[in-house]
Amino acid sequence: MTVIVAEYLGVRTDRDYEILPVITSKQTDGAKPFVPCPFKKSHCDKALRGDKPVCSVRDTNTRELWIVCSHRLCATQPKISELNDYQKSVLVQVAAAVFNPPITQGEILFDREVSIPISSGKSYSADFVMWRTNPETTKSSNPERPILLEMQGGGETTSTGDLTSHITMWEKGQSELTSVVKKTAPLVTNAWRRQQEQFLVKGNVAMQSGGRMVFCVGSMIYDYLIPRLKVSTNFADLKNANWTLALLTFIEDTNPLSVNPDATKSIPLIIDKDRSLYTNYSSFVQAITNQGSSHPTLFNRKYIQLESTFE
Repeated sequence: MTVIVAEYLGVRTDRDYEILPVITSKQTDGAKPFVPCPFKKSHCDKALRGDKPVCSVRDTNTRELWIVCSHRLCATQPKISELNDYQKSVLVQVAAAVFNPPITQGEILFDREVSIPISSGKSYSADFVMWRTNPETTKSSNPERPILLEMQGGGETTSTGDLTSHITMWEKGQSELTSVVKKTAPLVTNAWRRQQEQFLVKGNVAMQSGGRMVFCVGSMIYDYLIPRLKVSTNFADLKNANWTLALLTFIEDTNPLSVNPDATKSIPLIIDKDRSLYTNYSSFVQAITNQGSSHPTLFNRKYIQLESTFE
C-alpha cells in the first residue's frame, strides 16, 4: 500500500484550493499556535502539539479514505458543550439511521464524554449517548432505546516518519503535497485491536442499562472486520426488528454538489447503506470470540524436553 495526503487541516487536496503550511508548536519560540479545526469548535490539537495537521490520507490503489485524526469524523470536546454545524450534521445522519420512527433534528438529545464506571474501578467514557424527545412508548417488536455511540473512523499508519518528512519537504517547497508517500499505509488491524476492549466493555454496559450500541467506522475497518466475523456467524438482519448493535460505515460522498457544513473545503462523508450492520450484540461478541477454530495437530507434535536445552 501507498498513500497520498487527502486532507490537510480540513482542506481536500484534490481540488484547486489554496493550501498553506500551518505553523505548529515545534516551529514557534514557545508560543503555542491557535489553529482552528473545521471539525470541532476548538483548535487543531495536532498543530498545538507540534504534529503535521493531516486529517486523512487516501489509499492510492483502492482510493478509499483513511482518517488519521481522532477529531475528523465527529470529535468530542468535554470542556466545550456547543457543537458546530459539521458535528451536528454527523449526529443527524446517525440519528436518522438508527431511530425509528424517523427523527427530526429538533428531537435529538445527546450528551458527550459520558463516564462509564466499571466494577474493577477503571473508568471508560462514551463518545456520545443519544436519545430522542417523546420516544415511542407502545410495545412493539422494535422498541426504541437510547444509544451509546462510538466514533472510530480510522487510526494510525505505518512509517509516520515518512509521512512527516513528506509534509516537511512540501513546506519547504521541495515537493508536491499530493505526491505519493511510498512507505506509509493504514494500520487497520491496530485500529480494530485497540478498540476491542472498550467496544466489548461499553457495549455490555449499554445492554445492561437498557440501551443499544452504535459503532461508527471507516470503510477500511468495516471491510477488514465483517468478512472475518461472517466466517463463523451468519448475522441476522435486524434493522427493522429488535437490534441491539449497529455498525455504521462512513464513506466519502462523491456527489460534486455535496459539502460539509462549517467545513466546506473538506471531503464530505455519508453513511454507506450497503456497508451497515444491524444485529444482536451477543451474536456480534460471539463472532469475535469464535474466529479461532479447533486445530487437531496443535498439541500433537514432537516436543523438546526442557532439561535437554540446558548446557
